Amino acid sequence: MMMSRRAALFAPLLLTSCGGDDEPAVPVRHDFPPLRYGYLPPINLNVQRVETAGDFVPPAGDDEFADPSTVQTLFAMARDRLKPVGTSGVATFRVLTGSTVRHRDTLTGTIAVRVDVIDADGNKAGFAEARASATHTGPTPDVHAAAYDLLKTMMDSMNVELEYQLRNKLRPWVVDQPAEPPPQPVDPSVVIPLPPPAPPP
Repeated sequence: MMMSRRAALFAPLLLTSCGGDDEPAVPVRHDFPPLRYGYLPPINLNVQRVETAGDFVPPAGDDEFADPSTVQTLFAMARDRLKPVGTSGVATFRVLTGSTVRHRDTLTGTIAVRVDVIDADGNKAGFAEARASATHTGPTPDVHAAAYDLLKTMMDSMNVELEYQLRNKLRPWVVDQPAEPPPQPVDPSVVIPLPPPAPPP
């Protein structure tokens, strides 16, 4: 049976509206390597050793989307950047907060750490705290990817903030590397002999 003229006009519109249901799915990412910070300059502390306190436990559900773990990433940063260069004393790195939570279309991440220094006599010499946070709002078709990117953003801020707070609150315990000596000027009175000419072929 021949299609009526009106039906023929509306057929392309019907096909177009039906085709919208087959939109390609958002690809799921699997590239979540551990975040390490050994490429950054170390923060040298005038202590004999640096310890990490593992007494922080995030509340249930606080870190379920983060892979790698927020807390383990903070410990990795401490191992990569805090270097003991002294002969006595202890610095203790502690996680105060490390979580990534989701509420509807909003991901919120919060991290906070503390470094305490005990001198050679066992006295508390001082402490420094550093905090960072980040938020992602909007559709999150891949929540694990969004949480990973959120963690990277927070850790970039934490690396800057931690060094600033250590230099501000624990200045006497931060040891800067000595600058390399400048190259010695060449004495014009010293004549460097030229190599002998090459033998003729």
